Amino acid sequence: MSQSKSDSSRKRILDAATQIALERGPKQLTLDNVAKQCGMSKGGLMHHFKNKDALLAGMVEAMISLLMTDTEETQQQHDDGLAITTLLRSRQLHHEKIAMYQAKILLVAAVENPELLKPMQELMKCKKQEIESQDAIDESTLLWLAADGLSFQELMEISPFDETERNAIRQKLIAKAVALEEAKQ
Repeated sequence: MSQSKSDSSRKRILDAATQIALERGPKQLTLDNVAKQCGMSKGGLMHHFKNKDALLAGMVEAMISLLMTDTEETQQQHDDGLAITTLLRSRQLHHEKIAMYQAKILLVAAVENPELLKPMQELMKCKKQEIESQDAIDESTLLWLAADGLSFQELMEISPFDETERNAIRQKLIAKAVALEEAKQ
């Protein structure tokens, strides 16, 4: 029971930290503000996260966990042969489940301490190796980079495409990945 309560407290802290970072900005992401936002003492918060870097690391870890869950769900729903198809479909699922602004957590972490992004860098290296292990390296890499570029533009709020256009682009990228898979068979 206490593990469940501990997990619940940890999630509440991470949710509060995310809300503060996104609504008030990274400079307002302090342990005091997070403790106040989630209605606990600073000592209680520090039981879960000993300092701000640990809190940011927890936020990055939660983002990676969500990405991995989306990838697993996509693999269960689709019997795709190419890693790029799974990656693009899971990116679409991730986009539909959470607002893009939550990905800004990675930017907050990068500003505070670039070392906190190492787990995300490792995840990206694994995805790259998975894609490169298959025949369609060049095309898959281009599709991946196109999807990342689209996401980056949206993340930075500089995209010239509206939501409908971005969804259409994502669907075209997925269709191209499926065509690569079919050509491989």
